[in-house]
Amino acid sequence: SNSNEGATGGEISALEEAFRKFAVHGDTRATGKEMHGKNWSKLCKDCHIIDGKNVTTTDVDIVFSKIKGKSVRTITFEQFKEALQELSKKRFKGKSDEEALQEMYKLIEGKGPGLTGVT
Repeated sequence: SNSNEGATGGEISALEEAFRKFAVHGDTRATGKEMHGKNWSKLCKDCHIIDGKNVTTTDVDIVFSKIKGKSVRTITFEQFKEALQELSKKRFKGKSDEEALQEMYKLIEGKGPGLTGVT
């Protein structure tokens, strides 16, 4: 099924798995349930969401600030998906919202920090 809703205990989506891997990167105390801006930027770079054309580092920062709560420094997985939705419209211009989002997920699924061959 396409909706990653209602996944129980052990089965998490490939998207959420990638979220968790990046969320705990470089942070020994991280639970993987929320993600800091620094790791969000890293995910966007490593997964080529930032293409330097349609999506820049600035876009990524702006979306992060917009999505997260005022007094917090992290985003949850749900907010992460919202942020991806925002960016997908820019990154995959000309595709339908649904298609753009699926393309976005494909960029991220199965990825983790340092597994992406980025120099």
